[in-house]
Amino acid sequence: MNNNFKKFLVSLIAISLILSGNILSMAEAKKAPAQTYTIYETTNTEDLSSGVIHENVLRFTNKGWWNINVLRVDLEDEYTEIKGLFSNKGISNREKVSTMVKESNAIAGVNGDFFEYKPFPSPIGTLINNGEIISSPMAKEYAKPAFVLADSKNASITYFDKRLAAVSSATGTEVILSAINKVSQAYEEVMLYNKHWGPKSIGNKLHKDLIEIVVVDNIVTDVRIGQPPVDIPENGYILAGRGRVEERLLNNFHLGDTVELRLSTTPNYDNIKMAIGGGSIILKNGVAMNTDIAANGLDPRTGIGISKDGKELIIATIDGRDSSFKGVTGKTFGSIMKELGANDALLFDGGGSTAMAVKYVDEENVKVVNKPSDGGERKVINGVGVFSNAPKGNLSSIKVATDDKNMFLNTTRRFSIKGYDEYKNPIEVDQEKVTYTVEGIKGEFNGNTLKALSTGKGKIIANYEGITSSIDIQVLETVRDIVSDIDKFTIDINSQKNLGVFYGRDRDGFNAIVYPEDVKWEITGNIGKVENGIFYSSSEPSSGAITARIGDGIENILVAVGSKGVLLESFEDLNRVSFSSYPAEVSGSIGLVSENKEGNGSLSLKYDFTVGEKTRAAYVNLNPNGQSGMLLDGNPKKLGLWVYGDEGNAWLRGSIKDKNDTEYNIDFAKVVDWTGWQYVTADIPSNIAYPITLSKIYLVETDPVKKSSGEIYMDGLVAVYPTGYKNMVLPASSTMTDVKNKEVKKDKNGFSFIVTSAPQNLDDVVEYKASDKIKANVNKHDLAIFMGGSTADFKKGLKPKTIMDVKSGYKPYRYGNVLFIKADSSKNGLRATNSEQWLWLKNDLTNSKEKNIVIMLPTPIFGNGGFTDKLEAELLHSILSEAKLNGKDIWVVYGGNGNSNDLKDGIRYIQVNSKGVSNPQDIYNISMAEFVVNKDNITYQIKPVFQRPKIQ
Repeated sequence: MNNNFKKFLVSLIAISLILSGNILSMAEAKKAPAQTYTIYETTNTEDLSSGVIHENVLRFTNKGWWNINVLRVDLEDEYTEIKGLFSNKGISNREKVSTMVKESNAIAGVNGDFFEYKPFPSPIGTLINNGEIISSPMAKEYAKPAFVLADSKNASITYFDKRLAAVSSATGTEVILSAINKVSQAYEEVMLYNKHWGPKSIGNKLHKDLIEIVVVDNIVTDVRIGQPPVDIPENGYILAGRGRVEERLLNNFHLGDTVELRLSTTPNYDNIKMAIGGGSIILKNGVAMNTDIAANGLDPRTGIGISKDGKELIIATIDGRDSSFKGVTGKTFGSIMKELGANDALLFDGGGSTAMAVKYVDEENVKVVNKPSDGGERKVINGVGVFSNAPKGNLSSIKVATDDKNMFLNTTRRFSIKGYDEYKNPIEVDQEKVTYTVEGIKGEFNGNTLKALSTGKGKIIANYEGITSSIDIQVLETVRDIVSDIDKFTIDINSQKNLGVFYGRDRDGFNAIVYPEDVKWEITGNIGKVENGIFYSSSEPSSGAITARIGDGIENILVAVGSKGVLLESFEDLNRVSFSSYPAEVSGSIGLVSENKEGNGSLSLKYDFTVGEKTRAAYVNLNPNGQSGMLLDGNPKKLGLWVYGDEGNAWLRGSIKDKNDTEYNIDFAKVVDWTGWQYVTADIPSNIAYPITLSKIYLVETDPVKKSSGEIYMDGLVAVYPTGYKNMVLPASSTMTDVKNKEVKKDKNGFSFIVTSAPQNLDDVVEYKASDKIKANVNKHDLAIFMGGSTADFKKGLKPKTIMDVKSGYKPYRYGNVLFIKADSSKNGLRATNSEQWLWLKNDLTNSKEKNIVIMLPTPIFGNGGFTDKLEAELLHSILSEAKLNGKDIWVVYGGNGNSNDLKDGIRYIQVNSKGVSNPQDIYNISMAEFVVNKDNITYQIKPVFQRPKIQ
């Protein structure tokens, strides 16, 4: 995948013009608030075949995010084909784009035409494949534009005209057809339905007097009036109508008549490879417009464009109706299509219908690459499919892959390659024949595995039969902390469990995957062993722990092996159970028999499911001591039962209730397909509220076709309790501590600053001059920063010469060797508050000569009260993290409802409580973060301003 990063591009994008690449100056940005400009952009491309490229453009603008997905189709490629997509159940059945792509064996597709929902789904415009009309165009006076690809591969956007008629040999009269495979409300016109509509005709589902003329091999085989839907003939069609066309149909079409179809369209459908209807022309001869359907809202959009030389199709989607992706108008989408390379473009259905699905060459499954606004794909009427019939060629290129481009010093990372022929088809390669080398860092390869021996940025180069490819990596410092998704688990004896993925963190908070072979595994207790990240449990119940060590990182996982069964019922007393059935006509009984697995006997359950068509069940109700159900002690995880089967193939289940009286059905066996004794278990739902009551065990048959009767025995019902976790002495798990979070004295040439808040009503709420204590702490420092701002009255008597109020506005400050940047996120984001802040921030970060940069915000970036636009939050973090990798130390200090510090990918996020006070107790929430700057080294501590009194 080729990554073309255009970070912080500030090119002016005029909405009605081609999106240009001119640099937008700070002054120009201020003069053009209504214009759209790009703040950040990435473009990722991947070949799907010799003639098709998938391109994703993720663009952050002052109006929000544009997530643009593009299919670039080379019309001159002999192995590439465009076809209309529709459900394999017929054009009257809506289907997801991804399903249509998969079922048609396409390599990509998008949604297509607008469509009717009622009374049945059908497209508004035309659909033509290989000279065959799947769905006819509209009448010219009502027509919407359509995309047309001729057999000659000439593409165009035009309006269709049509004349459709059927002529009977009996009268020679032309009967005009209104449409082919479209829906009608009144059916007072003649409609034609063929195999592409679906398996069945309309019949009497809408009108009791609908006439249907069935034509097979051009011969009328049936004349039906008000009858149920009939199968549409494979080699024929059905003419349907009623009301004002009744006589026209009945007078012209009789059993045995020969029928001739006279179909003509402009352009001529006989010469069309593919055509599909759309809504509006949004780009014509390079000019953005919107011709037919109103598309003035900010919505998701789908469209198809044609390059000026006619050699390329540009099929695109843009997302919307999302907290990040806002969508665009139809006309703006036309401008985007022009920027993407189109000279003419057609708008398809959009909104929740917008979807693009792609089948990557080295993946088995079709992937939806955009973000549908409904939360998932909407079923649509049709689409545009892209196909490749390229042959298998010879190895032409390779691509290097790994599971994580970050790794730690003295750890390993595995690499592999994928091969492709000249048509971009995957080619099998021999991984053993690949040679790897490393540049930029010190490292050793053992086969495909690198061991990193120094830190920094590196490049891995793969060579296979003279063909090379490379991938960049980052080697981090040694591991300071290691974490797993698992903190404890239970497991059966003689079993195994994959311990999953472990992640390490270095001193700056950068993460990377850690391989099991780089971890030192320690076992406490006789619980089993770990090999290659797989835990193998012992043969006896036990409990203990697994300890994973790497560098300074330590992670403990508690383990309980095996379980203990507690007998609940031996089934030797009929007074403890009873029989019932459902429905009433189902017969059966229970009784005691001498056949047993444990004890002196077992319980027989006879059943007869031969009567009835509905679900049938035979129940053993548990009522020990006359109670309704059996209350179970503790928290069992499963129930166990010995069952003597009869091969009756019924479903063996149980019914339990939790403490909230919520009922759950549990499965002992999906089918009783054995004879003789067999031990079966039923898992207790993990989300159940204990204690639980077992009310019944039963056989059930849900299939109306299956008629069975028989008898099974039950014995030894037990509750299974896992081995508990035991207390033990383990190594202390590592925790991520910030080495900068410590008390350090200020050097002679150093300086200090404080971040705190100055609630305006503080003294009134607590009824004394509490603000004096805040001032006293502030006066110990050279610089003061107030979250939420401070009043002029409060500032009186303050000694720091530089005071910053972090409440609103953007402003950079330079103090000593530190750059302070005050930014405004008060509207839950930088862009939403003032998008120009991104331009200013870019400028200040780029031109900063200082190593340390402190960014101050009134609100958090992540979590509660953070940026509404999560993508913007992640973008800000990634840009700051990149600055860290380029040698800067970045501090983000912000106000919030508490105090916290977090170190993530080299960025320190420090929250200082700025909630304010409403009662005297709130005074203890007022905090301060005190920083000491000695040369390029900054340290800090977060402290309360007011100490809570100790109660004796």
